[in-house]
Amino acid sequence: MKHKIILVSILVSAFFLRVYRTQDFLGFWYDQGRDAKVVWDLIHKQKLFLVGPTTGIEGIFLGPFYYYLITPAYLLGQGNPAFPSVFLAGLNVLAIYLLYRIGSEFFSQPTGLLAAAIVSFSSELIRYHRWLSNPTPLPLFALITFWSILKIISSSPRKRYWLFLGLGIGLTLQLEAASAIFFIPSTLIILFLNRKSLILNRNNFIFSSLPFVSTLVPQILFNFRHQNILLNSFMKFLIGDRSFQPAVTDFFTTRLALYYQFFTSKLFTLPWAMLLFVVLSLALFLLVRHHISSKPIVSTFIWWLTPVVILLFYHGNKGYVWDYYFTGVYPVFILLIASIWTYAFYHFPKSRLVVIFLVSLFLFQNLKNNYLFYTQALPGYISLTPQLLAIDWVYVDAAGQAFNTDVYVPPIIPLAYDYLFLWLGSTKYGYQPSTPLQTRLYTIQEPDWEHPTLLNNWLIRQTYYSSLETTKSFGPLTVQRRYRHKFN
Repeated sequence: MKHKIILVSILVSAFFLRVYRTQDFLGFWYDQGRDAKVVWDLIHKQKLFLVGPTTGIEGIFLGPFYYYLITPAYLLGQGNPAFPSVFLAGLNVLAIYLLYRIGSEFFSQPTGLLAAAIVSFSSELIRYHRWLSNPTPLPLFALITFWSILKIISSSPRKRYWLFLGLGIGLTLQLEAASAIFFIPSTLIILFLNRKSLILNRNNFIFSSLPFVSTLVPQILFNFRHQNILLNSFMKFLIGDRSFQPAVTDFFTTRLALYYQFFTSKLFTLPWAMLLFVVLSLALFLLVRHHISSKPIVSTFIWWLTPVVILLFYHGNKGYVWDYYFTGVYPVFILLIASIWTYAFYHFPKSRLVVIFLVSLFLFQNLKNNYLFYTQALPGYISLTPQLLAIDWVYVDAAGQAFNTDVYVPPIIPLAYDYLFLWLGSTKYGYQPSTPLQTRLYTIQEPDWEHPTLLNNWLIRQTYYSSLETTKSFGPLTVQRRYRHKFN
């Protein structure tokens, strides 16, 4: 009973930290506006689609699962982006519960609780779980996949785990291919190492492959309808661009430094604490390595290390490796750390002070960071609250009159504002900004410290054909009402 109270407290805290002041801290930018417009067209125009968001690789699109996943939340919120954000936060709390179940079943109950607590209170992972983007729900489906593997190698005769395995890999590929593509070799390696204990037959193969292939059907249809664009782009990326190749320069050390930052920052934020975490955790692992249950611990290592090793040879997309590539790996990595800490604590009494110190340091740094973040009036980036305040002011000031808009955002394409005007104009104010040129012009300007010349040129262009009448500020946004005096 005691562990249930602790678990419920952890999950409630995790949900609160992921939804508190959602509108104030929700980044609604280019990708979010693009995705919201696709879902809007699905709801209001019944416009179906076969592919989802674009990837960082030219010509390659993810599957449509993410768009269909968030559609009910947009529908419930009548287009409000805060609703799918809360929905995705809820999915990540469900992922934390599944992580607890995996830890409890295959390691120990304290391992499950500690892993759940670390993910719940990690300030870095909380920011990830509040991100309104396609990688955000990945942890849940990655953990479903990993849980299925552990059940299979534990000689479970139930075919449903093979089905969950194939479906899980297929759906994760639709959420973030750059992360989920490594689940395939990770899965194959784990199954191969445990081949003697597996129940291998044709039915299990079919139960796994059919749901996996079914998730690819929309992209296959899209590919054939568009002259093999996906296949050709993938082959160009893999073979033509030689995206994976050996490297013998300082490339490895640069990549390893990134790994160090990526993984240690999910638990600790200060450099000295990160280093201390690595040294002490490695020492604890050497202490307990011969005593931890072999199959689960080896599987967690493989799930973590496979993408880490393969990406050492990655040179595609200008060699960029981003933190979110490991979104589906972080929970299992934390499970690995939690298993080492808890086993050392319960079986090696002399190590208890070390474990208590690490857990206390983790809680102190992350709770402090969360407190400082959430007590801000607004975050240091463009968020939904000032955007909505700016658009509300435009409509109230226009008082039903026709008007044009011009928006400056650093990426130049203001899809976020296009959607917000569409949503509020349709559901709250009853009309949209005018397409024909009007004398009344409203401009919305985001700060751009990286490209001041572009911003300055945009401001100069406004003065060429319009005159300033009034200016308002909403957080970092500047809104102006201008009188257009030139129409060419």
